[in-house]
Amino acid sequence: MKSEKNAAMMAKSFKVVKVDVGNFDRNLDIANSYGNPLKKGIPAAVLVSPSNQVLFATKGGELANARKMSDSGVYDFFAKAAQEAGVK
Repeated sequence: MKSEKNAAMMAKSFKVVKVDVGNFDRNLDIANSYGNPLKKGIPAAVLVSPSNQVLFATKGGELANARKMSDSGVYDFFAKAAQEAGVK
C-alpha cells in the first residue's frame, strides 16, 4: 500500500486505520464489530462509510497472500472493493 500508485489511491479515496490484532489476541472486539473479517486470515480490510456502516469486508481471506501480491494486485483489489462499495 506504500507504493506511489497505491499510496495515491489510499490518500484520495480512503482513510486508513490500522488495528493491531496481535496473534488474534488483541482488539478482537473491533474486528467482531465489523463482522470479523479475520476468520480467513490477516491482513484483512473493511471499508466503512462516514457513518460507520460496513460497505465491504474481506470474508474469504482475499488479502491473505498480500505480502506476495504485486503492487498492481493490491491496487486492483482496493479499486474493485471501492467500486463495489460505491467509494469514489
